Amino acid sequence: MKIVYSVAFAFLLTAVAVPPDDADEAAVRETLAEYVDVLNQKTAEKVAGFWTEKGTHTDRETGERTEGRDAIQADMTEVLKEGSNFKLSATIDQIRLITADVASVEGETTVVLSDAEPIVSKYTAILVHQGDKWLLDTVEEMPLPQPASPADALKELEWLVGEWVDDSGDVKVATTFRWTANQAFLLRSFEVETKDGISMAGTQVIGWDPRGQQIRSWSFNSDGSFGESTWARNGDSWLSKSAQTLASGEVASGTYVMERLDDDSFTIQLVGYDVGGEPQPTGPAVKVIRAPKPTASDSAPQN
Repeated sequence: MKIVYSVAFAFLLTAVAVPPDDADEAAVRETLAEYVDVLNQKTAEKVAGFWTEKGTHTDRETGERTEGRDAIQADMTEVLKEGSNFKLSATIDQIRLITADVASVEGETTVVLSDAEPIVSKYTAILVHQGDKWLLDTVEEMPLPQPASPADALKELEWLVGEWVDDSGDVKVATTFRWTANQAFLLRSFEVETKDGISMAGTQVIGWDPRGQQIRSWSFNSDGSFGESTWARNGDSWLSKSAQTLASGEVASGTYVMERLDDDSFTIQLVGYDVGGEPQPTGPAVKVIRAPKPTASDSAPQN
């Protein structure tokens, strides 16, 4: 059974904002936020209490169907026992009140384990109002639809195309993203400049892995280091789990967290970083902005 099943609803902690005058949607969101707290305590009996007596869960990928609160509790007991090291995040595409007592939720979930690749699924959930609270009644999870082409798979990263700059501190990093032919790959090139001049440059190739069904990237730096990463989306953020061979021959690993702020800015931070198995300090998130387009006066010849 996929570990997503056991934690499939913690995503609602990151649900889209509900209008303050929509009391029913606010109540659904509040109930599910409480579900998150109980889930994080890994108490299967309390988690099962958020389901209706005849609640059902269906995994469309495996065809497995679990019926009834008791059966769900038994499954969750096993999964929560095994899944002690996980981070769950998700997005909500839609919250819709079908009636005053029935709510529908749709979106995506992502589970990142410390030693495994991210698991991403789509979900639909029906909640019903019984007594004085909302309960989960039916949930279905399914694999994400597969893209028709590499360009379709990478379309969610299209906003990165262009020139970017991080001009914080004494180091300036200039980055350019561009498409290859047929938009089969995204190419990222960067230069790190100090007051003494360019100190390092590098290239990253971002593409779709049709066998692994995920976005991957490969990087090559001017100091001789190289590495590869797997990507997973988390709302407006992307998690890039990276492994790198340094010029010294040591192995480094960590996860880059890139959060899109708007069309012209994002932050990036390296977390869980270690070199040769030795943990390294986590630095602050760095803000990157889109480089301003040159004006006519910038390109005009000087007398």
